[in-house]
Amino acid sequence: MNGVSTLTEGRSPDYAGTIEVMNVMFSAEEDGYAILEVHDTGSGEEFSLVGPVAHLNAGDRADVQGKWETHARFGPQLRASGALPLDPSDRKGQIAYLTSLSHIGTSRAKQLADEYGEGVLSAIEADPAGVFGSLPGVGTKQTAAAVDSWQASRAIRDLHVQLAPHGLAYLAAPIHHRFRDRAMTVLHQNPYQLTEVSGVGFASADRIALAADVPPESDRRAQAAAIYALSEAEQQGHVYLPIGELTRRAAILLGLNPDPDVIRAAPGLAVDGDGVYREATYASELAVAEELADRAASPPHLDHHPSEDGDPDGELTAEQWAAVRSAFESRLSVLTGGPGVGKTVCTRAIVTEAHRAHAVVALCAPTGRAARRLEEATDREAQTIHRLLEWTPGRKPGFRPGHPLPADLVIVDEASMLNLRLMEVLLNGLALSTHIVFVGDADQLPPIGAGKPFDDLISSEIAPTIRLTQIFRQAARSMITTAAHSINAGQPPRLEPEEDQDHDFFFVERTKPERALDTIVEVVADRAPKRFGIDPIRDVQVLAPMYKGAVGINALNDRLQERLNPDGTPALRNRFRIGDRLIQTRNSHELGLMNGSIVFLRSDDPEEGTIVVDTDDGGSLTVPYDETDTFRLAYAISVHKAQGCEVPMVVAVCHRSHTRMLTRPLLYTAITRARSICVLVGEPQVLRRGVARDNNGGRYSALTERLRTS
Repeated sequence: MNGVSTLTEGRSPDYAGTIEVMNVMFSAEEDGYAILEVHDTGSGEEFSLVGPVAHLNAGDRADVQGKWETHARFGPQLRASGALPLDPSDRKGQIAYLTSLSHIGTSRAKQLADEYGEGVLSAIEADPAGVFGSLPGVGTKQTAAAVDSWQASRAIRDLHVQLAPHGLAYLAAPIHHRFRDRAMTVLHQNPYQLTEVSGVGFASADRIALAADVPPESDRRAQAAAIYALSEAEQQGHVYLPIGELTRRAAILLGLNPDPDVIRAAPGLAVDGDGVYREATYASELAVAEELADRAASPPHLDHHPSEDGDPDGELTAEQWAAVRSAFESRLSVLTGGPGVGKTVCTRAIVTEAHRAHAVVALCAPTGRAARRLEEATDREAQTIHRLLEWTPGRKPGFRPGHPLPADLVIVDEASMLNLRLMEVLLNGLALSTHIVFVGDADQLPPIGAGKPFDDLISSEIAPTIRLTQIFRQAARSMITTAAHSINAGQPPRLEPEEDQDHDFFFVERTKPERALDTIVEVVADRAPKRFGIDPIRDVQVLAPMYKGAVGINALNDRLQERLNPDGTPALRNRFRIGDRLIQTRNSHELGLMNGSIVFLRSDDPEEGTIVVDTDDGGSLTVPYDETDTFRLAYAISVHKAQGCEVPMVVAVCHRSHTRMLTRPLLYTAITRARSICVLVGEPQVLRRGVARDNNGGRYSALTERLRTS
């Protein structure tokens, strides 16, 4: 860049001035770090700006403070300590800013700039409804949306001012989205509540609170740390934490040892013996325990008795027929087993028997992909649990206590994916008389979210549980099936097919991480479509245990997007490209998209401020821009996020750089996501070590004990 070599010569190490962003070289949403090419609007000098400036885009102006430093590789650059966005002063910048507002596309932005000239932003500030409403073709609803968008942008700038001194200006938009007009109140009166926002950890909120004179030794600070630690523990799957463990985690956050009695007294927490819960989670565990125990103790409601002499059609084994009988002999039953043992055949038989009994049957699963697969397997309608119960999280389900689902028997597939909250809502939506059959693979990874109710129900032994073990000949022809069962038994899988086996499981040995990355991209982009005739974007899922590293999820997504979708039209202000495979990373109450849902970006409408995505249940969904923050690229995802899905081809990382995360349940889950082809890339010795580590990440849950003692 011109003049960059002289930037630091004979100057103060400090900088304060106004810059304009020319180009965004790198931007990380999770921590706000970015590398920008900018120029000083006064001197015209160009330089690199680095630091927490990810809230700035190309064309933005900002007042910046920082210090000059010299990077060993990139030379002189300015490390920002603060960057306050400014209104654009030129026509081009003003048009770009107005285009970002709802329903104000490029053509309307130009109309406004032509009519009001340099004072266009001041005119809007004085009367936003009048200015936007005067545009041809903009109706009442669009005017209101444009006004809301304008006011939000101004509120976000006010938040920038407040957050900049703490280096947190990049969080202004997500904080405003979460709290809306309460954002300033939360910021000043209860900064620890900011941890409810994705990307705001305890350290960030604590920095703001301490600056507002919250004493480091205060009970309020200790309790906030404990509440945050418990929320994080739930994200890891725990329902509660023992007081000693919770105190230890809080101490790490605080930098001092808190009083356990102060933590126990924190508002919103519940104490049961040695365990500390969030109150809502405690109530859920009690409710689920009571519901499951009541159903297990109640006599069967359906008056239907499948033959005691076995399957009259002669198609099921004795253990499979026992599962069919259990569905009618008990209001609560469990069917579990690995791939190729006939769970689907049992499910179809249960449905057939229910129809013979003239019973109303409902089929459901936690995700759209699993529901669609269940529907294909049974030739009967299947829905997600949310759709079955007419439930949008954050609102009351359509079917709930007092208004249960009109079904005599409900089959829940992929039940190992049920977390505590989803199990509670499901049970609440079904009448006590309804028979429930939980079907799933108990050896898969536990669900995303707090709890492991499927595993706890099996462990409690309060309901009849049929574990299918016989692998049928047709299934045994698949190397994927035999590899999964070998891993589950603690044995490394065979890497070459036996006689009469289909070669559908492959291991590609790559030691160097760069070569492993290249190979994965080659397998997905070239070999998959050429050899197997499948769509590399829609039919192949790359799985990896970790996000960072040379063969981590982030690096894989960057390379795969560039290879599979190089010409996709930029969308969502250059975050993605049309045609990209995306994943929802949090439960979205408003959209009804669950954590782990896969979608495909079909179109982008900047004027309306919306995108359209194809969903994993075969439908489509229009998503406002302000609901897209939790979308990420999904050419590669974590194994945990892949639970419940089944795709034609899986390519999974099995490299030494991921050794600490590779366990028997994780490898088993990864391999069993593949319907037709599975390819592992990495090192055989790493695979052997992973298979030997039978570590499923223990979770603190009291449900098993509550069921046993109920």
